Amino acid sequence: MNANVPFSVTVHPYRPGYAAYETGSIGRKNAIVFIGGLGDGPHSVQYLRTVAKYLEGAESLSYSLFEFRLRSSFSGFGTASLADDVADISTLVKYLRSVGKEKIVLFGHSTGCQDCAEYTNYAKHGSSPVDGFILQAPISDREAFKLEFPDTDKSVQVAEQMIAEGKADHIAPKEVIPPSLGLAVSAYRLRSLLAKGGDEDYFSSDLDNATVKKIWSRFDKPVLVLHSAKDENVPRHVDQKRLNKLYQEAGAQVSPLSDLIPNTGHTVRRDSAREWLGERIVEFLKTLA
Repeated sequence: MNANVPFSVTVHPYRPGYAAYETGSIGRKNAIVFIGGLGDGPHSVQYLRTVAKYLEGAESLSYSLFEFRLRSSFSGFGTASLADDVADISTLVKYLRSVGKEKIVLFGHSTGCQDCAEYTNYAKHGSSPVDGFILQAPISDREAFKLEFPDTDKSVQVAEQMIAEGKADHIAPKEVIPPSLGLAVSAYRLRSLLAKGGDEDYFSSDLDNATVKKIWSRFDKPVLVLHSAKDENVPRHVDQKRLNKLYQEAGAQVSPLSDLIPNTGHTVRRDSAREWLGERIVEFLKTLA
């Protein structure tokens, strides 16, 4: 679909300075809340136009799609955290409940998948419960950035030293930040992204079985896990098919519809892959009815 074609949204101001943008058939009784990855924000992930089309066609399921701006959206991620994201998501979920939405599904892309995994730590965050999750491109930031910036061990050492000195919120030195992250990344966020056992280390291929089980058993509602089969941010040695199967075995709520999106990269650019994604999401939503 042409990204330059205008489209309509309904704007929901839900607290001072914040708004959510509803697309698809407006005013349906259920909601999907989309959470993008690092550098994303409202309307930056183009495959959502296809997903919205499929949701419109599935009238009996009665879902519309919501995007919104988190504190971490666009360049804000460098000084934010998953905990910030969870708080922002939970605020929107509470608003959607207040206007009568019956089922709410969180849909994460890339680091938005880490947000979804963090969201399930209800004891830590007190986040407002939802009815399901969709994870698209749940990859390891730690492994992905090592492809671009091999000396991430030094980055972690510098970040940990700054944190020990009480400088967790200070911006890390330019020379230890992977270039694709930009310049404004705090010591805390750098460690969170790059360290083994960091706050965002949910999907690395070298996690032990006990850790994997702990992560996926925390999902108390159905979760659809969709890796991109040709994800350019995944190292060649990582077998995503094995990981997808491992996650299905580790979590009782992981849907058997979980799979690899065929013949596509991280952001699902191929039209045929976007159609596959839209169809699979509708199939999953039917299981929540």
